[in-house]
Amino acid sequence: MTADLVKNVKRTSTAPTKDADFGDLGVNSSAAWLKNPQITLPWMTQAQHKANVDAFNTTLTERQSTGGGRKEVTAKLDALDVAIDEGTSAVKGYLVYKFEKANAPSYYPQFGIVRAGSNFIIPRDRNKRAAALPLTLAAITALGFANEKYGAAFWQTTMDSYKALLTQASEVDGTVSNKVSAKNELRKTIKKTHNALINILKANYPDTYKSVIREWGFQKEKY
Repeated sequence: MTADLVKNVKRTSTAPTKDADFGDLGVNSSAAWLKNPQITLPWMTQAQHKANVDAFNTTLTERQSTGGGRKEVTAKLDALDVAIDEGTSAVKGYLVYKFEKANAPSYYPQFGIVRAGSNFIIPRDRNKRAAALPLTLAAITALGFANEKYGAAFWQTTMDSYKALLTQASEVDGTVSNKVSAKNELRKTIKKTHNALINILKANYPDTYKSVIREWGFQKEKY
């Protein structure tokens, strides 16, 4: 076969790329193996394979569910970031009114406000922003702006909500990471089992193995 022909050959894998398809294949192979107990592997039983497949699908569902919750947390943080930016603009206005425009920037550090390019903001990095908010709250009170619209009540509520959401986001990210790691390890084991099953089916059914492995769920055109 020439190099050009090799390049144009469509190669397919015995393992689906998508996790959902991979989980379905595991269910099918496990069911087929249960019906064919004469097929054995010295290092993996049908029951163990089924347990791995069940764990993979459960972990996949949990990972997807947990990841979906992260979107809600992110949306709430995005909304708070907008509110913080609006509050920062208001605070700068308060400072201009009380101390005049030329003097206002000298008070920014007390509020955790820093330069970002040509602007002065509370840092956009969320961990730095969370660390700056207590400064903002303290300065609001110390400089007499506690009763303003963007005063102590606003910054206290915002600070508490922001920190709580960051903690929640971190916990969700950690859970998702653990689920992904567990899922990937199970995938490796299941794929290894599938490859071994295909090889043993080919050896046991040399003339009809193509149809046999399809019966076991290994239908590459589906993935």
